[in-house]
Amino acid sequence: MIDMKFSRTISRKRGIDVRRSNVFALMLLIMMFSCAASGAEYPLTLTDGAEREITLEEPIDGIIVMNGDALEAVAMLGSANKIVGMSNTAIRKSYLAPDARTDQSVGKWNEPDLEKIGELAQDYQNIVLITYSYPDKPYGAAAFAEKLDPFPNVTVVGLDFFKPETMISDIESLGMILEREDASRDFIDWYEEKVSQVEGKVQGLSKPKVYVEWNLKGDLSTLGNGSGFDGVLQQASGENIARSIEGEYPKVDWEWVISQEPEVVIKRQTQPSDKNEMGWEETPSQDTIALDAVRSEILERTGAAAIPAVSSDRVYLIDWDIMNGLDQVVGLTYLAKLLHPEADLDPREVHQEYLQRLGLNYPEGKIFVYPGLS
Repeated sequence: MIDMKFSRTISRKRGIDVRRSNVFALMLLIMMFSCAASGAEYPLTLTDGAEREITLEEPIDGIIVMNGDALEAVAMLGSANKIVGMSNTAIRKSYLAPDARTDQSVGKWNEPDLEKIGELAQDYQNIVLITYSYPDKPYGAAAFAEKLDPFPNVTVVGLDFFKPETMISDIESLGMILEREDASRDFIDWYEEKVSQVEGKVQGLSKPKVYVEWNLKGDLSTLGNGSGFDGVLQQASGENIARSIEGEYPKVDWEWVISQEPEVVIKRQTQPSDKNEMGWEETPSQDTIALDAVRSEILERTGAAAIPAVSSDRVYLIDWDIMNGLDQVVGLTYLAKLLHPEADLDPREVHQEYLQRLGLNYPEGKIFVYPGLS
């Protein structure tokens, strides 16, 4: 005689198994339909910024961004909602991606929290982690991939988004990974239009000699040949006095700077780690008081009065958030206007257009260059 209670239990279990099978089959069909609709074919193979061949076996369901530039790029292509973890520097720039999840910190941009990433790897089937390429560096994509080898469902991709010469290929690769090729093409078209606009307006104008100070404290360092800024400076028709020095971030001394007689001096500035908003408050404000102190330190250095940039009052501070990432084209426009005041360029208008593409408004009462441009 069959135990009716046992029979009912078996029937319920079979019903649950059938439902689970149906749900799994439905998810599989949805995934297949999504792939077909997006035009993506898997396995998907591409070459990242570190010249590494990357293969994705299936669509991603989670993204980890290790820097603010990657966060910004993912948001621009409309996939911020897929971000499941970010570094501390990316969190600071999360105002550009309000749909992104910011409660899962995965360490520093150059030092991933393996334990936290391991936890996320258990919650998602296929994660892509985007970091700077930096070949042969302990904080580059290849080094990260080696550290994350225990998590086979986490794929490390090196994309920079700060060098003009690789910006287009970086965006194209990200569009493939996110299955957002149309969005990437649309942004690239806009980006190329704005770059061409700047280059056309400054073409034929004299190139002022520029010194940019990279370090925030300690020994002086600048940006040399191969750095992202050097490429942007060329687009803006400026002459980098450090271009002939070996290395992307060479150390220099102040006497050397004086000897080069720069016509424009630019000091890199970054936002405080606890500040989660863009730009500085206009004068008068606590922001501009702090900026004025930084600028005064440069003006009061020994021998500074002999530098053309100082005597002509062309010493500027730039919010470096607009010099890296997809908004580098915004920084390019500010830089070109700073170097060539006579050029018919409107940095604020370009900035507004850029933010509108992210679904954001331009922050009224904020500046990104100090002293502000007229």
